[in-house]
Amino acid sequence: MQASGLDWTILRPGGLTDTPGTGQVSAGLPAPRGMIPRDDVAAAVLAALHEPGSVGLTTELVSGSTPVREAIGGQ
Repeated sequence: MQASGLDWTILRPGGLTDTPGTGQVSAGLPAPRGMIPRDDVAAAVLAALHEPGSVGLTTELVSGSTPVREAIGGQ
C-alpha cells in the first residue's frame, strides 16, 4: 500500500453485532477481543475519513468507553 502513493487507513473491527451503536469504542493495537455494533464501525469509518492523523494507521476496534471521534483522532 505504501508504494501506491495513496493515503490509506485500516480499521479492524471485532465481531460485528446488529445492536444499536453506542458511539463509544476501544481503539488501538492491539484492542482486546470483543464485539462491536455495525453502527459504531460505520461511525469510525466516517471519523477516519475526516481525521488526517488516521492516515497510514491500522486500528482495531471493539465496543468500549471512548467516544468514536476521540478514539480515532487520539491515535
